[in-house]
Amino acid sequence: MKYIKEKFYFTFMGKNNLNKITIIVIGGLNTDIVALGAKKLLASGELTYVEKLHIGPGGKSRNIAQMIAALSNRKNVAMIGKTTNDPYGLWRLPLDSLKTSGVNTEYISIDSYEKTKIFPGIALIPVDTKGRNQIYVFPGINDQFSPNDVEAANELFKSVAADNGLLVSTLELPYKTVLYAFKKANSLGIKVLFDPGGIDENQNYQELLSQNIFLIKPNEHEAKILTGITVSDKNSAKKAAEKLLSMGVQNVFITLGGKGGYFFNKDIQEQIPVPKISNGKFKDETGCGDQTMAAFTVALNEGKHIVEAAKIAILAGSLQFYSPGIRPVTRKALAKYLK
Repeated sequence: MKYIKEKFYFTFMGKNNLNKITIIVIGGLNTDIVALGAKKLLASGELTYVEKLHIGPGGKSRNIAQMIAALSNRKNVAMIGKTTNDPYGLWRLPLDSLKTSGVNTEYISIDSYEKTKIFPGIALIPVDTKGRNQIYVFPGINDQFSPNDVEAANELFKSVAADNGLLVSTLELPYKTVLYAFKKANSLGIKVLFDPGGIDENQNYQELLSQNIFLIKPNEHEAKILTGITVSDKNSAKKAAEKLLSMGVQNVFITLGGKGGYFFNKDIQEQIPVPKISNGKFKDETGCGDQTMAAFTVALNEGKHIVEAAKIAILAGSLQFYSPGIRPVTRKALAKYLK
């Protein structure tokens, strides 16, 4: 194993500048192979044609890190993760895009493919003409992301804690690793923001949910897995949120795609509709939840009220829907509608 230590990068983002980092994102790095404009999502044995192929960086946590960097313009986000230098170069897309975006990648480890014979994460994503998708994920080396990789970033955690920063995570990493990271963050007083994307319906998440999570942002499917409650409207969202709050989560932000979202804590119940925005030719829900989480994180990190942060997040996720593949929403694009 080796850690990225490139001279050019450290000129801007080296260890001496960790005090600039206020947000840590942990999780997987994938390369997405996206087929856009399919006439339908297929059943077994069927065939259809698509209009466009897009190959780009992916992985929910990696997406969130890049999207945070695009919105914050402060080079204040670092990612902890894992990849492997496969012979086809698939590992370079997600890693290089983070560097280009200004994300600190010092604590992303690169394993040797020759030794591990394990590929980096890959996602195959067909998207139909209405923007609906299916996602087939090969986690690859992401499954080897361990608590030791998190502990190797101890200096980073301490620096972010000193600045009252945030930890953001999805579930596209081993359960034991995300649990270790949450416990570490709590021990240092770092707020934990949790997007349960990548959830496994066969895993018991009770211990994870009891880790004093500042905010959880499930969609309706993830909320049902975590609570057993089918979420379709405000009343059902409230029931699911109350169950999560009773487990020790401080704030619950449930998203429902085109129906917007619902925000709850012990004092607030807020329904957040999808704003009206101009659209483009392609519709692609890939990355919308990641964009929502990224925008919420940036707004909260900049001192916005938590409900205002949720409204900004829904707007950002809506803008992402009309962008093929993972193309982060910019601060300028967001500001256009915030006016």
